[in-house]
Amino acid sequence: MLTKEQFARMQDHSILGTYCKTSDVRRFCEEVLQHGFAAVYVNPCDVALAKSIVGDRAAVGTVIGFPQGATTTRTKIFEALEAIDNGASELDVVINVSRLKDGDTGYVKNELGQFVKAVKAKKPAVLVKVIIECYYLSHDEKVTACNLVVESGADYVKQSTGTTPNSSFCLGDTRLLKNVVGDKIGIKSSGWIMNVEDAIGSIEFGASRVGNSLGPQWLEEFDKQLWCKK
Repeated sequence: MLTKEQFARMQDHSILGTYCKTSDVRRFCEEVLQHGFAAVYVNPCDVALAKSIVGDRAAVGTVIGFPQGATTTRTKIFEALEAIDNGASELDVVINVSRLKDGDTGYVKNELGQFVKAVKAKKPAVLVKVIIECYYLSHDEKVTACNLVVESGADYVKQSTGTTPNSSFCLGDTRLLKNVVGDKIGIKSSGWIMNVEDAIGSIEFGASRVGNSLGPQWLEEFDKQLWCKK
């Protein structure tokens, strides 16, 4: 049965809103250290600040090509390398959803391959998590996207940016992603996960990371939930 401490260590505590005050970024960093979360996720402009607060006690993550994934491959790579220089050790890059929806899998494959290669050449230990934005994809497109992420050499596939409508989270997507990628790469469940049961359900369905901004609230609610009770 999942313990509260294990649950905390599987969470990416994210502050990625349209505007994020420096005081709020500091608070999220402090909450990561207080609760033992895996990482704090901040906007690219806040990476250096977050790193100065958490140091090596937790990971600092940021987003690339966020939220539409429509920037060029060179731009995404530049963003990633700068973020690493500023202290990021985890990068969540958004797939080019438009190209995938066009059926241009060659473009998506080439972009992901170049991106992962550049990041790993810069710093092999940096984790690359690819956001495929499940809300906009058909079943077959989700499967295709997962396979492209695996082929790219990325470390995780992630289901959502969290910028989609607040009804967009689907627990079944986590199960689908796990069925496609198996144990080849990790899965990050994310987006509008509005309660602790769905967060824990995502882990039960195969996610090894859960990204959201509700971690402290979930820990308060953990003892009341029934998902993992025997």
